[in-house]
Amino acid sequence: MIMSGEKKLSDVLKRGANNFDILRLLAAIGVIVGHAYAIAPQPPHQDGIGKLLHFDYSGSLAVKFFFFLSGMLVTNSILSNSATFQFLVKRAFRIFPALLVCLLVAVFIIGPIFTKLPLSEYFSSPDTWNYIKKNFLLTDLQWKLTGVFSDSKYGLNGCLWTLPYEVLCYLYLAIIGGLALLKNKWVANILFITIIGVAILAPQNLPAFFSQNPDSYLLPACFAFGALFAKNKEMISINFSTFVLLWLLIIISNTHTPVYQFIFYITFFYSTVYIASLSFIIKYLKLPFDASYGVYVYGFMIQQCVHALFPNMGVHGNQNTAIPIAVGMGILSWYFIEKPSIKWGHQLAHSQKHETLKNKMVDLLKKKGIINNKSSGATKHTT
Repeated sequence: MIMSGEKKLSDVLKRGANNFDILRLLAAIGVIVGHAYAIAPQPPHQDGIGKLLHFDYSGSLAVKFFFFLSGMLVTNSILSNSATFQFLVKRAFRIFPALLVCLLVAVFIIGPIFTKLPLSEYFSSPDTWNYIKKNFLLTDLQWKLTGVFSDSKYGLNGCLWTLPYEVLCYLYLAIIGGLALLKNKWVANILFITIIGVAILAPQNLPAFFSQNPDSYLLPACFAFGALFAKNKEMISINFSTFVLLWLLIIISNTHTPVYQFIFYITFFYSTVYIASLSFIIKYLKLPFDASYGVYVYGFMIQQCVHALFPNMGVHGNQNTAIPIAVGMGILSWYFIEKPSIKWGHQLAHSQKHETLKNKMVDLLKKKGIINNKSSGATKHTT
C-alpha cells in the first residue's frame, strides 16, 4: 500500500485525491498538546517534539504546517480561478464568521463564568466589548477579557495571534495574483524563493508586521513554500522513494546548522503531502467534517478554562481533557457556522451581486486615493 505508484502533486491536489482534513485536525490537536506545557506546566515534563528538535515544538510546528498547507491550497485555487475578488470573498467567509462566534462565546459564556468582577462591572467595561471588536478586525488584538484569567500572562485565547498573519498572507497573494505575477512560472518562482530566503536568512528585512515577532518571521516562508509547491505541481512527484531519501538526508545532516532546519521543514512539508495522498489514509481515515479551524480557535480558551477549574490536574490531564472538548466544539463550529458560511461565500463570490460589491470597493479605494482610474481599470481586467 505504501509502495503505491508515483503521483504528481497536480494529481494529489485534485478533489478526492487527498486527505488533508485528517492532518489539519491532528495539527490543531498538536497545538493544544504544545500549549499545555505553558498553560499547565509540570516539570520535568517537556514537549516531545521540542526535546527531539530543540529548535521547534509541537504547537509551533503545527502552525507552520497550517501556513504551508494554506499557501499550497489557496495558491492552487487562485491559479485555477484568477478572479482575485472571488478569492478574497471566499477567504473572508472561511475565517471571520467562525471567529466572530468564538469571540461571542468568549464574551457571553466564558467571561461571565470566570470573571472575578461583578457581572454589572464586567458588562459595563469597554474592554469587554473591545475584545470582540479588536479581535474580529485582527488589527489590534486584545488578549485580556475583563477580569478573566487575569493572573495568566497568556490572556484568554493566545491562539488568535496567527490569524492576522494568515489574513495578510492571503492579501499579499491576492495582490500577486491580481498583478498577474503568478502567470509566469519564472517570475512566481523567483518571488516565492526570495520570500523564503529573506525569511530564513534576513528576517529583519521582512515587512515589520512579520519581522517584529520572532515566532512569526518563518510563517511567510512556510506560506511561500506551499505556494511554490502549487505553482510547480506538474513537476513535483509525490512518491515513497523521495519520502525516504529526504528523511535519510535529515538523519545524516548536522543538526546544529540553519541548513538542517531548512532541510527539515522541506522534508516535513513534503511528508505531509505524501501521507495525505496514501490510498488507505484517503479511504479509511476520511472525515465527514473539517473541525481543524474550530479546534484551533477554541483550543487555547478551553485549556485555560480546564486549568482554572482543575489547577492541579497537570499537563497531561489538561491535554486529555481539553482535546475532546475542543474537537466537539470544532465539529459544532463546522456544521453550524463554517460549512454554511463557506457555502454562502461561494454563492456570493459567484453571483452577480459580487460585481456590485466589487465596484463599490473600487469606488471607495478611488475616493481614498489608494487607486486611480487607470489602476482600477487594470484591477477589473485582472479579476
